[in-house]
Amino acid sequence: MIDIKVFGHKVPDTDTICSAVILTNYLNNKWYNAKAYKLWELNNETAYLFDLLNLEIPETITSLPSWTKVALVDHNEKSQTIDNIDELDIEYIVDHHKFSITTSNPINIRAEKLGSTASVLYKMYKESNIEISKEIWTLMLAAILSDTLLFRSATTTKEDTIIAEELKSITWINDFKEFMNPLFEAKSNLWDINVIDLIKYDYKETEIAWKMIWVWTIETVNPSYALWRKEEILKWLEQIKKDWNLEFIMLSVVDIFWEKNITIVLNWKDSEIVEKVFDTKIENNLADLKNRLSRKKQVVPNLTEYFNNL
Repeated sequence: MIDIKVFGHKVPDTDTICSAVILTNYLNNKWYNAKAYKLWELNNETAYLFDLLNLEIPETITSLPSWTKVALVDHNEKSQTIDNIDELDIEYIVDHHKFSITTSNPINIRAEKLGSTASVLYKMYKESNIEISKEIWTLMLAAILSDTLLFRSATTTKEDTIIAEELKSITWINDFKEFMNPLFEAKSNLWDINVIDLIKYDYKETEIAWKMIWVWTIETVNPSYALWRKEEILKWLEQIKKDWNLEFIMLSVVDIFWEKNITIVLNWKDSEIVEKVFDTKIENNLADLKNRLSRKKQVVPNLTEYFNNL
């Protein structure tokens, strides 16, 4: 059998951790000896889910021996993956994001325009007729509901909702909101998190026209957890922007239930960009981006267009 290591992106969310475990199980039912890993510690939502299901949490790694066979889930950009990815042999990518990675050899790729990587994996399982446990089905459902914010995100597709309904009958989870509320509450409990971990809770690096920008998102049912620490956050954003020589930086606090985006903006230069791109006004370093819940579909594309036109 072929050994293969499976992992998602840095600063993992529920979809990336669940997808690593789900794909590991899939590959172990094929011709691989697969093992799931993570590149960072779990957020509170994912930790709650794994404790609920009494599942083993994947080990954390930062690098692997050269030529190790790996499978990437929920990402494909080099800035988001393991540090020595160029030394590794990518065997699989399963994703639902845009593609930027290049490889020296042909690989197995499954990518679809769906609301979560777990939705893609569900289709792979159905096509392969693999018998799996209720725990794996539950991981799929939780990942879909988490990544689509209970179908509120603009990335949600009709197919995601159909898959979730099919998983409802398999898992016997009849009320999606009742199932997800404790997970969202766990993710929202940020009082005891130091500010640098809070800022890096869910961030993406994006290179646009040779300019590096960082866009953070904190998804929560209680925005006050993050917003009351605004001044502390601003100091760290300033330091990070300087240390990494960034062109632009912002942090969005997304209220899951009220479907609102309040964004923390660093200085006058970044404020001018946000005001122009999103047709809003900055007051006290805060911008109301209204119902832009999806960074991937409603925030980064607008910024990409702006920087490409400079």
